[in-house]
Amino acid sequence: MNISIHQPQYLPWLPYLMKIEESDVFIFLDTVDFQKNGLQNRNQIKTAQGPRWLTVPVRQQFGQKIHDVKIDNNTDWRRKHWQTIQQCYTKAPAFKAYEKVLSTLYEREWEELNELNIELTMLMLRWMNIRTQIMRSSQMKATGVASDLVLNLCLEVGATRYLTGIGGKNYLDPESFEKAGVEIVYRPSVLPVAYPQLFHQAGFINHLSALDIVLNCGEAWRSYLSEEVAKT
Repeated sequence: MNISIHQPQYLPWLPYLMKIEESDVFIFLDTVDFQKNGLQNRNQIKTAQGPRWLTVPVRQQFGQKIHDVKIDNNTDWRRKHWQTIQQCYTKAPAFKAYEKVLSTLYEREWEELNELNIELTMLMLRWMNIRTQIMRSSQMKATGVASDLVLNLCLEVGATRYLTGIGGKNYLDPESFEKAGVEIVYRPSVLPVAYPQLFHQAGFINHLSALDIVLNCGEAWRSYLSEEVAKT
């Protein structure tokens, strides 16, 4: 059984979602420290001027776990994010199909970053017809840090293969995984080489939130992936 594990991200990019699709079980790793200036509270979309960050403001303390991070609602970030998405993608072919449900999500009052990220990711998975079983580390029994925590999560769900990015080589202990009967499979982040985008003057940009390919390509998004991306 294939398993992958990753911290919840805001409007994640395509490789994140493709790794989920390849897995039988995906675990949101929400019991580790929040990473400031990472992708847990921000991501990029395409504008006429090129990529633009959408950042969710948070009230975060050093050493705080992801599932404890609160959103700073002193600024109207929900309106700003939705208006930016609307302005940038209103002419995208599939925008109308997803506009209502997405706008409704941004109308909701969010207090916890974790809940926002997971809800958005689950929404994108449904749009992309990815049906992997989803779990949260905060609702599981596994403990430990770094490599030990990942292995214990794998064992808790009966995994035989753990799918991870190349960065996993920096902290995973291959010997402990081998002894436990769990194979580590390293997957590089493979990005699409082309699909229809707006704002041609800004050139093709492939490191955006997967929201870009969904709103531009709709249900046909998969047909624009190279064979290498589709298999990853």
